[in-house]
Amino acid sequence: MKHSVLFFIALALFMGSCSSDDTDDSRIRLKVAAINTGGTTAKSVSFTGKNNENVAFTDFRISIRDVVFKNDDDPNSSLDTDEIQFRGPYQIDLLSGGDAITQTIGDAIVPDGTYKELRFKFHKDEDLPTTDDLYDRSIYIEGTINDVPFIFWHDTSENLDVGRSTGVQVSGGVINFTVEFNMAQFLSSLKQIDLSLAVDGNENGVIEIFPNDQDGNQEIAKDLKDNIKETADLIDF
Repeated sequence: MKHSVLFFIALALFMGSCSSDDTDDSRIRLKVAAINTGGTTAKSVSFTGKNNENVAFTDFRISIRDVVFKNDDDPNSSLDTDEIQFRGPYQIDLLSGGDAITQTIGDAIVPDGTYKELRFKFHKDEDLPTTDDLYDRSIYIEGTINDVPFIFWHDTSENLDVGRSTGVQVSGGVINFTVEFNMAQFLSSLKQIDLSLAVDGNENGVIEIFPNDQDGNQEIAKDLKDNIKETADLIDF
């Protein structure tokens, strides 16, 4: 009986130690968000430029993979590392019922240190069903231009680096990192885009804005992709 009591005491101490270790782990909780100007979610997005007043977004999705965090306190830490914290791929829906929303990717255990940057790769996922809007695409938007439906998508596989110059100290517990895409700047962040110039060249009732569309909007597709990348920012809460 004495040995049984000692065994259970030892087991309890071991489990308590494991629980404490789990709690003390340094973790980064990664989130991805769509926001409107000012950092708040909004049902409608206001665009600058008179001709974009009647532009509305109803769907915004991205597909990403291979998220890496850079620890500035570790000389061996690099964005060009094999230490990928989130492998993916992840399909992220950032508009729901017209609302800009935030999606949580998950937690990654990381070494203590100051983190200023993260990198992820836009990823066109060919393993999705062919009926999925993100099949073989990495960015997807639906909406209307002067009440005419439009679809924009891009299959870019580029890396995107985002960061903050002050850095964030991670030392025990959970720190939230959120990659934000400001939808209000999608038409103006890098280049001024007048979406009213996009045309339904094949007259099928939908304005198509793709890298290889048949409507003649390929240049707009490239500019919009570049603008979306430019709006990405890294914040912590």
